[in-house]
Amino acid sequence: MVQLRLPPLTDDPRFLDMSYEEQGAVEEERRNLDSLPPEEREVALKYWREVKSDFRFDEYLRGCLNCGVCTSACPAAKFYDFGPREMIQYMMRDEADKIYEFVNKKVWACVQCYSCSMRCPFNNEIAGLIMVLREYAVKMGLKSAKEILAPYRRILYVVMTTGNQVTPNMIQPETFPDWGPQAVEEAKNMDLYRKAVPVDLLQRSDIGWHASLQTAVELMTIMIESGVLDSIRNVDQDLYDMIMDIYDERSQQLREIKEKYERGELNEDELPDSWLDL
Repeated sequence: MVQLRLPPLTDDPRFLDMSYEEQGAVEEERRNLDSLPPEEREVALKYWREVKSDFRFDEYLRGCLNCGVCTSACPAAKFYDFGPREMIQYMMRDEADKIYEFVNKKVWACVQCYSCSMRCPFNNEIAGLIMVLREYAVKMGLKSAKEILAPYRRILYVVMTTGNQVTPNMIQPETFPDWGPQAVEEAKNMDLYRKAVPVDLLQRSDIGWHASLQTAVELMTIMIESGVLDSIRNVDQDLYDMIMDIYDERSQQLREIKEKYERGELNEDELPDSWLDL
């Protein structure tokens, strides 16, 4: 009986895929990580698995005809290297590396206008998927999330500690020195901006920041219990520490006021009009 010896595999791409270091049956998700530096592969894989495990992922992603209607309607795509179709295609192909790169470079260009979602023939909730990508970027403290949120730390601080809106007349060079020359230009047009919004929204800091001590503490408690503060901690530890210090201080002051009231020792003149008075 003659035993046949098969020749070794050649570089013929029909036998060997030279684009991958590891040959054979390897899950596509793992293969796609080869384009990333080794130190980022596990992070990218964990990030993609977290996104796919979210219940909204299966509800929002239905399919793709590659028609490009979403991108043609996207205002961000007209001015930036960004396209909803690009993201959907990466998701459909389970390309963890491309999604990771997309999140770190492009996902923040979306303005959440939902033009893509309204026009998708497959009824994909594309803008919702972008929001999911952003949420997990914050939860995992990805570099892009830290960079994009850095200029807004002052706004987050005000909203989180007072529960009130940011007023237009706050946009002044001395108020936002870290915003640079843009704040100077914006400050010149405050009167025009005020007239453009005729509804009285308490848009002045002298009347718009008056939240009671109890209201401020309750709102901060909601933010803590709902996990918002945990997300902030992932992207800005210093901001988290400042907010928690204020929360602890306000909570203690509120407890002391309530204890005095229950003992009948509280005078009305001891009650603050707002937390700013403390």
